[in-house]
Amino acid sequence: MDEWSGRKWEPVTEERLLRAIDVLVEIAKEHGPTFNPVLETVRQELHDFRRRNQRAADQIAGNSLRKAS
Repeated sequence: MDEWSGRKWEPVTEERLLRAIDVLVEIAKEHGPTFNPVLETVRQELHDFRRRNQRAADQIAGNSLRKAS
C-alpha cells in the first residue's frame, strides 16, 4: 500500500480502465469471486466513461453541423 502514497493522480482514460479490468480479472481468477463486485464497478465505470465521451463527441459534431449551415 505504501507504493500508492507517492503516486500522482492522473485523469481516468479508457486505456486505464481497461488495464484495471484486466488486473481485476487476474485477481479474481487467483482468489475467487471475492473481487467480482469491484470488477463490476470498474466495468460500469468504463461503460459510463464511454457513454459520456460519446455524448461529448455527439455535441461537438452537432455544433460543427450548425456552424456549417
